[in-house]
Amino acid sequence: MRKLDLHGFTLEEAYQEFTDFIYAAYQENISKVEIITGKSGRIRQEFPHWAESSHQIRYIEASWHEGSYIVKIQKKY
Repeated sequence: MRKLDLHGFTLEEAYQEFTDFIYAAYQENISKVEIITGKSGRIRQEFPHWAESSHQIRYIEASWHEGSYIVKIQKKY
């Protein structure tokens, strides 16, 4: 599974990395990715809102260790 680690990015940089990563996964018909946000912080707080506004994401779920999210990508038609 492809992963994107958002540690070390500003909020704005993390959002741009996230959107680029999700778009690339969608274009490549990748069904599931992991986004590492960390267990706390602004990126962790904002991530569900980012995912909700993306048309390429079907759903997200918190990983068992609470430091990342598993993201299910829409199929490309």
